[in-house]
Amino acid sequence: MRRPGKCLYLIACVLFCAIFLSCGLFVDEIPEGQMIGQTTRDHFVTIEGVRYHYTEYPAPGRDVLLIHGFASSTYTWEKVAPLLQQLGYHVWALDMKGFGWSDKPKGAPLDPLTLVEEVRKWMDAVGLKDAVFAGNSLGGGVAWLMALLHPDKVHSLILVDAAAYPIKMPFIMRLAGLPLSAGVAKLSFSRGIVRHGLSDVYHDRDRVTNEQVDAYYDRLRTKNALNAQIAVVRALDLTKYEEYIRRIPEIKTRTLIIWGENDRWIPLHVGQRLSRELSASTLAVIPSCGHIPQEEHPDVTAKHMAEFIAARPTENILR
Repeated sequence: MRRPGKCLYLIACVLFCAIFLSCGLFVDEIPEGQMIGQTTRDHFVTIEGVRYHYTEYPAPGRDVLLIHGFASSTYTWEKVAPLLQQLGYHVWALDMKGFGWSDKPKGAPLDPLTLVEEVRKWMDAVGLKDAVFAGNSLGGGVAWLMALLHPDKVHSLILVDAAAYPIKMPFIMRLAGLPLSAGVAKLSFSRGIVRHGLSDVYHDRDRVTNEQVDAYYDRLRTKNALNAQIAVVRALDLTKYEEYIRRIPEIKTRTLIIWGENDRWIPLHVGQRLSRELSASTLAVIPSCGHIPQEEHPDVTAKHMAEFIAARPTENILR
């Protein structure tokens, strides 16, 4: 009897915020197929009826593929990608189905295994065969699953605060899994909610900028975006993936693990366990950093990545 009461209490709190903050009722939805601020780096490809958005930073060197986390997009890599391109790497960043400027088909499966297979199909569509595969959070889970299930696609692996083992979900994700969460999300969605979410994944909350808030807000007000995030959360029962989690030590791909020391969403002990179980791995911990190092400390993150890819120090190249 206590569980339903707790759920109703949480929903009531969000509804209260919606009423008194004048939130989601006034949000203008961005229609499917439209994007704001398109540049020459932005591209689209349609695969099995789903339109995928990706950004490309061409260069003659090795391909590097960047995959975002929950409620995120290619935007999360916009500070890191040019630094890697500057060193001669051909950098790609993908909006997975349900995220960013990619399509968000109603009712489409958004579980991690489906996302892995769809990223693989996207790689085939654009001609990526043997890339350095980097992923943050949910994207990190997709990355190590790709290395496990399709090792031919992964030259080397970079896991940035990656989802891996069962842990307690952050509050906002637990909230998304509650009954009536879709309606509540639409009522409560606002720039203020987005800022709160970003502040939760930063160590230094004062580093969150208005430009970041707007970038996340715009992508999350695309058609069916909020429903897609809820679908992702409801498919994230990691106990269903115990078979794959047990097989993590089978991954022999050379791996860099980057972790924010102060990550509140996926604590450092997860990265330390990954480091123990992945025999060919190196762990780099970034001090005073939260869950998205590529945004909070992009220069440090890019330096770690570049040194790993090149297998040599880059102190005199990236500053």
